[in-house]
Amino acid sequence: MKAFLAVARAAAQAGAAQLAQRPGTLAPLGIEDLGAETKTSGSDWVTDFDRRAEDAIRYVLRSYRPHDEIYGEEYGATTVEEPSGYRWSIDPLDGTTNFIRGLPHYCSSVAVEHEGTWIAAAIVAPALGRSWWASADGGAFTSNHGPLDVGLTTTPAQPVRLSGPLLGRSGRLLASGFAYDPQRRGFQFQQLQRLVSAGDFADLRRAGSAALDLCMVADGTLDAFAEYGLQEYDWAAGALIAQEAGVPVRRAAWPQSDTTPDWTLAGDLGLALHELDVESHHPVGRTVLHGSVATDDAAGWIQTFTDSTASAFTIANFYVQCTVAEGAVHVTATGPADGVEALQEKLKAVSW
Repeated sequence: MKAFLAVARAAAQAGAAQLAQRPGTLAPLGIEDLGAETKTSGSDWVTDFDRRAEDAIRYVLRSYRPHDEIYGEEYGATTVEEPSGYRWSIDPLDGTTNFIRGLPHYCSSVAVEHEGTWIAAAIVAPALGRSWWASADGGAFTSNHGPLDVGLTTTPAQPVRLSGPLLGRSGRLLASGFAYDPQRRGFQFQQLQRLVSAGDFADLRRAGSAALDLCMVADGTLDAFAEYGLQEYDWAAGALIAQEAGVPVRRAAWPQSDTTPDWTLAGDLGLALHELDVESHHPVGRTVLHGSVATDDAAGWIQTFTDSTASAFTIANFYVQCTVAEGAVHVTATGPADGVEALQEKLKAVSW
């Protein structure tokens, strides 16, 4: 695991080194200075720095892991002969609009997964002088970084282990973001109104980078995060960092937000995933299943799927609630309609 984390950090540093070359002028830069052009809308930008950063990240990954697949924002998916089974998800410049406008909240984000499990992640924000990283079961950390060169930092500050937001504090802050499409923005506003009320949040923060929002939940700057319609590379690294900081995390059930958008959640939100809607025209949507399993040890059966005695847990992207009856456990599962088969494979003993 340490080897994958070292590669992730080296790759994120390489991308951030390109972003650090942004001209540091006091006056706003024009789009011609950054080689910027729009993608899906007048607010969705890509710059020469996006491309250069992704080139740098891919160079590091190919150098260390030539048989791994790569999925990046600018160049899409890269397959290889004799694949290793490991796949990298990279966002070379998360927060492009911030980068163009001169706002400091932007970063390079790198994560790797194997057989559906995210195992290492690193995020470097050059204008903030901060790095975050995590490995599966290895904890999450942050530090102020030294000079940004290709490879690991040469003079890093002492890392700080992350433990998530302070529970029970007043003035809680919810982080989120909004889509470029006006119709989706309306849906997001409607759902966020519910979240702000249900989670007793004092205010909302919108940094402009989902990766950094998730890192700030991990380090306790923010209390929770909820955003609808993120692409996988937006949340891949930040979700693992938050998870390893001990924050409850729920990743989107579908990685492609342009076809099947979903919620990415982190922290105590006051609402469970199944209480949040997907858009009415969603092509797949969610379904609710009811079933039961005969058992004389209800608590033992539930603990098979959760580390505690809690009667609710998440499995195969389904939110599962259990009700104990005499000689049986009644199960209600809410999740993606195209994931029923995967859920039933996980819960083979349940009669649906």
